[in-house]
Amino acid sequence: MSATAKKTKKKSFLLKLITGDVLMHPWVKRQMGLIVLVVCLVVLYEGNRYGSQLETVKIQRLRADIIDLQNESVALRNELMQKSLQSNIERRLGDDNPLRPATAAPIVIEK
Repeated sequence: MSATAKKTKKKSFLLKLITGDVLMHPWVKRQMGLIVLVVCLVVLYEGNRYGSQLETVKIQRLRADIIDLQNESVALRNELMQKSLQSNIERRLGDDNPLRPATAAPIVIEK
């Protein structure tokens, strides 16, 4: 085959591919079911991959939120503990408060 015949063959194949005549080739007709199956499986695979990526991003965002909430919980618990210390309560009530801390131990009442 000469170089011009190869160019003509390449051009004709490219032309057949663009116009869709390659779909009428006997081999393509026989394998059409397989081609459709492969295309469907590729579409399903890509859809599942996209969905799993969305779920992964959502999980990472929720994990970051959990860490932030845990840190905030520790900070609030520490603040509450500081505010509820007996010495802080007595200081906030002042000296003119009629309430005094108990001097005797509590009595346990049993039935």
